[in-house]
Amino acid sequence: MSLDVWLLHLLNDFVGTIPLIDWLARALVNDHAVPTTMALIASGVWFAGSNEAERTRNRRAVLLIAFGILFTNALIKDLSYFYFRPRPFATEEVKLLFYRPSVSSFPSIPIATVFCFSTGIGYASKRLGAWLAILGSLYALSRVYAGVHYPSDVIAGAALGAGMTHIVARLNFIFTPLSDFFIRVARRLNFV
Repeated sequence: MSLDVWLLHLLNDFVGTIPLIDWLARALVNDHAVPTTMALIASGVWFAGSNEAERTRNRRAVLLIAFGILFTNALIKDLSYFYFRPRPFATEEVKLLFYRPSVSSFPSIPIATVFCFSTGIGYASKRLGAWLAILGSLYALSRVYAGVHYPSDVIAGAALGAGMTHIVARLNFIFTPLSDFFIRVARRLNFV
């Protein structure tokens, strides 16, 4: 038995033993609660800031999230043409707390997305970014606990999301003028 399968069973075997943990896992594991919460926080960051420099920094961070998600999902889509990993419930005997997604288990797209959010927000506020990373980690843990992903799926998703967002941020000679262009367009459309 591989370490990945062993860790999956280590977590998933607790399903049904503590109802409160099962309830929390069901609340976190769905495809909408955590990503939507993070999107709402990013929307708040877009409008936050006590001066124009802070607001510009915050808006660049939100646009960084958008670019990170765009490039991360493009990379994952390209990867899916070459590699498909069945979900744990298709190959292992697990206690499933969630519906049966049909896309490849590796890497986890939802986890990649939330780590794009936490990394991007970290460029506006390290503290808020850290809180979102904790929430993203709980989300990842709940997806393994619920039998939807293997541990390596969520680790790879987190690394891809955070890594791609950092790469986009490091390409600031492209990113900064592009984000400033989108900020000017948002101003003209009264989105700021």
